[in-house]
Amino acid sequence: MATITIYVPDQEPLELALDGYEQVTIGRGPDNDIVLDHVSMSGSHAIIFNIGGTYQLQDLNSTNGTFLNGVPVTEAMLTNGSRINFGNVEAVFQDEAAVEDTFGNDSGGSGYASGHLADIAEVSNRPAGFVDLSPIEKVVKKNTLGLVATIVGAIAILAAIALVVLSAMMKAA
Repeated sequence: MATITIYVPDQEPLELALDGYEQVTIGRGPDNDIVLDHVSMSGSHAIIFNIGGTYQLQDLNSTNGTFLNGVPVTEAMLTNGSRINFGNVEAVFQDEAAVEDTFGNDSGGSGYASGHLADIAEVSNRPAGFVDLSPIEKVVKKNTLGLVATIVGAIAILAAIALVVLSAMMKAA
């Protein structure tokens, strides 16, 4: 079951089930499916699409933006544990079905279903001033012959085009 828990500042958290809905609109305006009365929300802020059990988030050109796991997005796929910010309103997306598909016994996984998924780091935690102490020297390949061949080939093509144009002009005259 997919849910979104929304944490509007100075209000009780709001948890909503997303299963069964093709799309859910979120914003401050009264015509949204989820109306969030907060100054950082746009009238029509974002929309969540359910595409065959996969959930996609789309920002609707909101003033204060939509962020997924701290990164500004216009469109993005939601995964279990995704942290969403609609302006200053925080939300967490949970999809238990995705966890079962990933770790369940039916899928050939380990059977471990804690709900924790590992993500590949986008930023290195390497300390400033880190020095690689490997005794193996890093090889930087320089393909000068390939570069020269590419330049000569481009010049030859331009020369051939020029000859064709010149001969066409001479026949016309």
